[in-house]
Amino acid sequence: MNQDSALTIRTSLKRMAQIIKGHTMKSHLAQNRSIYTVTETIQRLESQGFPEYLMKVRNFESDSLEKVSYYIDLALKSFQGISEPMLDNIQNANFIFALSETYANLGNYGAAITNYNLAFELASQLQNQVMQGQVCYKMARIYSERGNWQKAQGLLDQALAFLQSSGNHRDVVLAQIELAKIAYHKGNYSKAKEIFEHTLEMTGQVSDIRSRAEVSNHLGIIRRMEGDYELAYLHFQEALIEFQSVQDHHGTAESMNNLGLVHLRRGELEKALDYFEKTLQLCLVVGNFPLLAFVYSNKADFYTHVGDYLMAANMCTQALEYLVRLKNPFGIAKINLLIAKIFLKAGEIGTAEAFYKESMSLYEELGIPLGLANCFQAYAQLLEQTDRPEEALTYHHKARDIYQKLKLQQAENRGANQMKKSPSNVRADDGDLVTGQTEL
Repeated sequence: MNQDSALTIRTSLKRMAQIIKGHTMKSHLAQNRSIYTVTETIQRLESQGFPEYLMKVRNFESDSLEKVSYYIDLALKSFQGISEPMLDNIQNANFIFALSETYANLGNYGAAITNYNLAFELASQLQNQVMQGQVCYKMARIYSERGNWQKAQGLLDQALAFLQSSGNHRDVVLAQIELAKIAYHKGNYSKAKEIFEHTLEMTGQVSDIRSRAEVSNHLGIIRRMEGDYELAYLHFQEALIEFQSVQDHHGTAESMNNLGLVHLRRGELEKALDYFEKTLQLCLVVGNFPLLAFVYSNKADFYTHVGDYLMAANMCTQALEYLVRLKNPFGIAKINLLIAKIFLKAGEIGTAEAFYKESMSLYEELGIPLGLANCFQAYAQLLEQTDRPEEALTYHHKARDIYQKLKLQQAENRGANQMKKSPSNVRADDGDLVTGQTEL
């Protein structure tokens, strides 16, 4: 190997960090990746002091984002080429675990899962229950955010067993939060609240302000879905203050976005837009691109409310660019519903109907009952406008059955009363925003 054209693992990792730092504010990198989180992970890797191991590398002249992926792959391949005696097992496991996190933060979920499984095997050999629990938790989040809740729940059960056995109470809190999120996405709000309330007590025992703020955020989401906007607002305000106190910018952005949604549901449109704009700017600064996609979708909802359908369509387009790259089916279902409403307003009935059906199909496939009910209700309105009253009544009944099952009909009516001054009818919040990006 030509030593003059070689780099060590540490040099390669340092180069990754330099590339990201040098381009974080450039628009071509602001696409769908949490840049700052990636940088932190890489810096943690770079500072671990791995043995010198030379590797050949060519001059890679391309887009900076491709360089980042290239150097990560380079680091992994070079690491895999190191002979067994050069690294002890715990270094081996830590390295693979950190690389798995980096792949996940870059949106390469296939590589992340592959390497998390390898990290789990190494942790099992070491009988390191903390790492086993953390790996299970990390994989569960990936599966959960893509709608595979059965797989996610199984992994979370494993994570809790390992973490409780090892006495890692802080990470137990994080796993409990994920379990509660699955419960309310599936429409089991009482179960979700029960888990969150218990978790809130645990955060006090371990003095974990960040996790307490995240729980407050999710309790606010449930209250908002139930139509209790006053209590939701209090939860979000509490979360915002706590996130700011620990300088958690991702959590701060989520809280501001949720406050904007409360204002939108109340019909306080100027306040809603102000919160969305502030959230958008913060997301761009800290690189929270998953949340950025939902802020665009919420702005689309706002412009639909005020009747600016051209701007609403523009926001939908920007949201979809992120959501498709992130492979987030929740957001895609929500955007399809908004696009259907826009086309209906524009008189494009056939196109609107196609988007309604696509959204219904996604919500049904994902098992999100409230989102499906909202689609049924909106589609029924299209059927009424096109002189199909019998079909419309069928879909109204389908929506009503779900609302009654979720005990949300009263909440929906309360929300409608509060939105009388809005130029559009309110719908119950489908709650498909994936929040709580706090990392281990």
